[in-house]
Amino acid sequence: MTSKYTLKTQPTDKDPLQVIAAIPDKKKQADAKALLDIFEKAVGEPPVVWGEKFIGYGTYKYRCASGYSAEIYATGFSVTKRKITLHLYLDEPVLQRYLKRLGKTSSGKSCVYINKLVDIDTAVLTEMLGKAISYVRDLSDHDS
Repeated sequence: MTSKYTLKTQPTDKDPLQVIAAIPDKKKQADAKALLDIFEKAVGEPPVVWGEKFIGYGTYKYRCASGYSAEIYATGFSVTKRKITLHLYLDEPVLQRYLKRLGKTSSGKSCVYINKLVDIDTAVLTEMLGKAISYVRDLSDHDS
């Protein structure tokens, strides 16, 4: 029995600035606009809105142990009422060292959560994103 699963989060034609304009908090809107520049500069690719609210950069092809393969944004961010979520690869020791220097954050397997941009060192974030995207590109190249 084979099932065809399609990833729910797909790229859209939405303008990232429309997504940001829909954020109710003006300070979080300003932070999101700043993140647009930080991510684009670090990754070297323009933003693409994935799904309803994920602003992604680059793509990453992956394959699960089950054989399922898909493509998702390589890095990006999203903003909710409570937190700003930075989606990035964190599975390398060097990235964990950046994370320790980043500032006031919490993190999960591939997400860094911040309350506001002033809580972190954006220069460290820019460097960290550059390293993270190079790891993801290497993984994606070997997995396709």
